[in-house]
Amino acid sequence: MKLLQPVQIGNLELKNRIVMVAMGPELGNFDDKTVEYYVRRAEGGAAMLLTNIIATEEIEGHSPSSVLNEDSFAGYKKLVDRAHAYGCKVCIQIMPGSGLGLMAPGRQKPACVSALPLYPGSEMTYEALTIEEIKFIQGEVVKTVALAKKAGADAVEVHAYGGYLTDKFMTPRWNIRTDEYGGCFENRMRFLNEMIDGIKAAVGNDFPMIVKFTPCHYLPQEAGYRTIEEGIEIARMLEQKGVHALHIDVGCHDNWYLAMPPIYQQEAVLQLSASRKIKEVTSLPIISNGRLSDTDKAETALENGYIDIVGVGRGFLADPDFPNKIMEHKNDEIRSCIYCNEGCIKSVCEGAHIRCAVNPMAGFETLKVLNKAEEKKKVLIIGAGPGGCQAAIAAAEAGHDVEVWEKLDHVGGNFHNACLPSFKRDGNKILSYYAVMMKKLEIRIKYCVEATKELVDGYAPDLIIYAAGALPVRPKSIPGIHMGHVVAATDVLQNKVPVGKEVTIIGAGLVGCETAVVLAEKGKKVTLVEMADHVLPEPVFIQNAMMLNQLLNHTNITAKTSTKLMEIKENHVLVQCSGQEEDITCDTVVLAMGFVPNTDLYEALKEDYTIVNVGDSVKVRKVLDAVSEAYDAVLNI
Repeated sequence: MKLLQPVQIGNLELKNRIVMVAMGPELGNFDDKTVEYYVRRAEGGAAMLLTNIIATEEIEGHSPSSVLNEDSFAGYKKLVDRAHAYGCKVCIQIMPGSGLGLMAPGRQKPACVSALPLYPGSEMTYEALTIEEIKFIQGEVVKTVALAKKAGADAVEVHAYGGYLTDKFMTPRWNIRTDEYGGCFENRMRFLNEMIDGIKAAVGNDFPMIVKFTPCHYLPQEAGYRTIEEGIEIARMLEQKGVHALHIDVGCHDNWYLAMPPIYQQEAVLQLSASRKIKEVTSLPIISNGRLSDTDKAETALENGYIDIVGVGRGFLADPDFPNKIMEHKNDEIRSCIYCNEGCIKSVCEGAHIRCAVNPMAGFETLKVLNKAEEKKKVLIIGAGPGGCQAAIAAAEAGHDVEVWEKLDHVGGNFHNACLPSFKRDGNKILSYYAVMMKKLEIRIKYCVEATKELVDGYAPDLIIYAAGALPVRPKSIPGIHMGHVVAATDVLQNKVPVGKEVTIIGAGLVGCETAVVLAEKGKKVTLVEMADHVLPEPVFIQNAMMLNQLLNHTNITAKTSTKLMEIKENHVLVQCSGQEEDITCDTVVLAMGFVPNTDLYEALKEDYTIVNVGDSVKVRKVLDAVSEAYDAVLNI
């Protein structure tokens, strides 16, 4: 298996081809929590850790990236030494700056390459970096890399991709300078090339150097974005500069979902297309990333020669041990990422430290340690959605006697329904993991059991973890809502009900929009009806929303916002839009009006039992919330 074969970057040998890419975790400047976060991935079998470090906070102030200076040096050295004990190398990813509007205290405007608006339509403009500021940033880059090498780091990766600061210097879309750092190709590359020269002068030509860059933004060239032709020119230039490997990514913040492809991206990601083209024109090892914790996809990319080294970010959050599990032939025990972007990039963007929807210990390696129980308890878990499954696994690992009751014939709850569309099928892998682990841990799970007070009384548990999820909303007040052609979106996703050719979906939240795409792809004519003034009115992280909106741009889908359902009739629905009544012809009405917590049994049990309510049966939210609450419930037994 090529994934497990060693590979060279210059004079550096990696024990396998799986590296943990940098993610800017917002954990701290190499304090114990940060060190444990990285070392846990080294322990799990990573061949190399890429640690994201900002060169200076003088210009842009605080960012999610860590800072390496004399104060944090000892912590970084501890990280390096402990990673080396596991045969794992450490690479500093040096970030000159974000170029995204961050601003250090005392500045009147954020600084960037050129004096352009922060984003299209913004009234605020950047302040163009002065030559003195450019030289200062470059000097701090060199100083930081030298400090990392002193701490024992094995390599450096220069951050030059994705519409961040260095990429903005390189790209006409953001660089309209008229001095030596703007204009022609040579000038636009000057900022990067001078950093490469400075780093080599400080740490030596043989110190392994990687450059992470974007060969193609996959946006229009006429708007100033990079096409693959210039990307090839950059790759050739970097090889001539003596760089030892190239790390390929794509996109930028104007199509951000390409950089961290969400669950909707099922086919091979565009990173592989760009990597393949760069591989054809350079002899350097190629690293790339983008949903490559999927072992089959990663191995295929290596076998086809698209890449030489597999970069994984979110997959290492979901399961730090996945490389070791591959080596031990325990692929069925890999806790797969669901690519929701909720715990990782969304948390970091909100100023919180990194988390993971399916791994409640991610970012809490020293704080949420599950120890063996001093007293074995009889634990009943009601519901086998992600929260219930996580609770069952954690409770069994802690040594408790665990039984799960699930009213359906499968695990997953409403998340099972969410994974049924073809564009979200990879989500099923986490459900397979739950089923495998419950079997291996010998957890009793009883399917098709509708929990009642009488059944619980007969079982007499010491503790109940109530993870019964949520139920679809079906308002009784709407005339016609109980007619035969009115169905729930969850039933449509499961193919349980017949659906006509013309469909009206009531509710354009996440479930309604995803159902619309499913039906549109089947050739149905779909009208989305939403009371809010835009589709996806519930909070959906921007990367996910960007791609879902792209899927909604389908010829078979029409959206009517600021529109209220008034009545359902046999062949149409009556709605009110801008004060005017309107008929929408349809032969099926699909309800996607949200969910309400399923709490009736909880209310009946809470006076007589020690019971903890978790997930959607508390409040309808995300997998992240259900899994985290379920794990915490077990920690607190």
